[in-house]
Amino acid sequence: MDDDDIASAATRFHEDVPHQFQVSLTMSMETRERLRATQEELNDRVGERLFTTNDVMRIALVGASQYHALATGETDELTDELESVDEEQLQALTGVVRSVLDDDGAIDRVDGETT
Repeated sequence: MDDDDIASAATRFHEDVPHQFQVSLTMSMETRERLRATQEELNDRVGERLFTTNDVMRIALVGASQYHALATGETDELTDELESVDEEQLQALTGVVRSVLDDDGAIDRVDGETT
């Protein structure tokens, strides 16, 4: 995916997934650093300060829910509500998350598979 795809996905993500709730989270410094690195990478790709920490968390959660639905063949209320989030756009956003985690060594691999 190129940077234009990510910028387009960012715009659509903000339109399609409403900011319903804000919560305060306690997390490790390692997790904070990974969130910050992901946020910075996304913002660098679009060339402006568009993504917040909340956005990065939502992208990760939406991506995980979609992955789970695909991997298990299950659908749930969340998946049904997010049908308007285009698969290509979600891939563009979660691809950046994956890239940052790969670069950080946060994704363990066993025999070529991601764990």
